Amino acid sequence: MPRHRHDGLETIIVLEGSQSDEAGTYDTGTMVRNQPGSIHRVWSDEGCVVLIQREKPVVILD
Repeated sequence: MPRHRHDGLETIIVLEGSQSDEAGTYDTGTMVRNQPGSIHRVWSDEGCVVLIQREKPVVILD
């Protein structure tokens, strides 16, 4: 996912594989919380399945 900003809380649970952002790599079973105002981009070298809950849509910056 390209660089984006969170205008609301986002909670992610990695169900399979791993997901990465500038802060690190999150393996299966990891829960990630992105706070309102946070900015990052997301990728997966091996592929992943995630469950995402967002309070508000993200704003794409790139």
